[in-house]
Amino acid sequence: MHVHILFFAQARERAGGARVMLELPAGSRVADALAEIEKRHPGLAELRPHLAVAVNQQLATEQDVIPDGAELALLPPVSGGAGTTGRTPRLRVVPATADRWDDLESLFGPRGACAGCWCMYPRLRGAEYKAGSGEGHRRRLQNLVRRGPPPGLLGYVGDEAASWCALAPREDYPRLEHSRTLARVDDRPVWSVVCFFVARSFRRQGLTVAMLQYAVRYARAQGARTLEGYPVDPKSGKTADAFAWWGVADAFVAAGFREVARRSPTHPIMRIELGRAARTKASARA
Repeated sequence: MHVHILFFAQARERAGGARVMLELPAGSRVADALAEIEKRHPGLAELRPHLAVAVNQQLATEQDVIPDGAELALLPPVSGGAGTTGRTPRLRVVPATADRWDDLESLFGPRGACAGCWCMYPRLRGAEYKAGSGEGHRRRLQNLVRRGPPPGLLGYVGDEAASWCALAPREDYPRLEHSRTLARVDDRPVWSVVCFFVARSFRRQGLTVAMLQYAVRYARAQGARTLEGYPVDPKSGKTADAFAWWGVADAFVAAGFREVARRSPTHPIMRIELGRAARTKASARA
């Protein structure tokens, strides 16, 4: 059988290319594919303990059987991205409703996630954003959460809020609407996923990909037909934490997104089609 191997970030650099096709015996597992890849590219061996592997855009274990013609993506650890250091924790994801404000505030901490932003950067422009930094942004987010609809999703590991993902119709984010790099691709109505934040103790455990998968379900339940993201795609395979809140392209690929435009070498626009819109705007179940 044939398997299409996709290399990302450090794996792409060590393999000397973005993709290769393998011929494997029927019934081969992910571990078999990884062993064959290491034979061809020995420099990948030291990355193997840290790789996240996706088969047909779904995270997989080394014991999973690979279907014929599958696409297998190798995702090394990337700051803010899809790389993992172990098994992804069991995640419970819910909309950020008014009764969960205290948990969201605790997750973001005194710095408001990053430099007093409180997830307001995509919603505000220029002087308005600068003027509200810190407490002003905190109040704005609190008001959004209290009056609804929920401005994002909260992920819990046990009873602890561990991760955040912001999404809404694109029109809710004026910064996108005035960006040359992230300008609209076409006239289709889309939802946008614009921000991620993972508590330090849960980073590099696959939560960004998991939150994206829940975001897809939630957007579909709200009637969205297309979900769009704006990740960074660092050439070096690493990105500074200051920019990781966009997410990274590897994580979006692992969650099933495809690039549809790139007006900057390191900042593509990626989409996933959600199929027929939901007839009613029911809340997505975690």
